[in-house]
Amino acid sequence: MKGRVSVLTMIGILVYVIYSLVDRFVIQIPDIVAIPVMILGIILILAGIVKTPKDNATK
Repeated sequence: MKGRVSVLTMIGILVYVIYSLVDRFVIQIPDIVAIPVMILGIILILAGIVKTPKDNATK
């Protein structure tokens, strides 16, 4: 790996950061909304981590 980060991982981290900032400083997000958003972020991060080694193995 040459320091490249998958786009999916970046989107997942961005979802987490935006959620954290909004929840802490703007308005509290109800759990019914927060749980699916965080699950989506985790899925994106994990998909990006899994996808990256496969992309590098073919090159």
